[in-house]
Amino acid sequence: MDTKKIIELGGTISFDDISHLNQLADTSMIVDDLKEDLFQAAFPHDQLIDIGWHPEFCENGTFRISLIKAHDWEHPIFSEKANSWTELNKAISNTLNKLEK
Repeated sequence: MDTKKIIELGGTISFDDISHLNQLADTSMIVDDLKEDLFQAAFPHDQLIDIGWHPEFCENGTFRISLIKAHDWEHPIFSEKANSWTELNKAISNTLNKLEK
């Protein structure tokens, strides 16, 4: 995961359990570490990016990346799912591109 880009875009990482996971491993090998709250970063204009695994600890789950504005968790500005680390990195990039500048 490219935390450098997040910081370059003005993000402040407030929670990061995802960086400690073995991203070379298949997600089925680390399912016991895949929980709903994996990463969160705040950005200017009252925006935040949230990453979690849903449903948590479930081998058939997916990463969910959400862009939240003004703490409106019920209506994300953008949301994308990913089934692998490669897809997750693409989804993070897509989400960062949706940030209000």
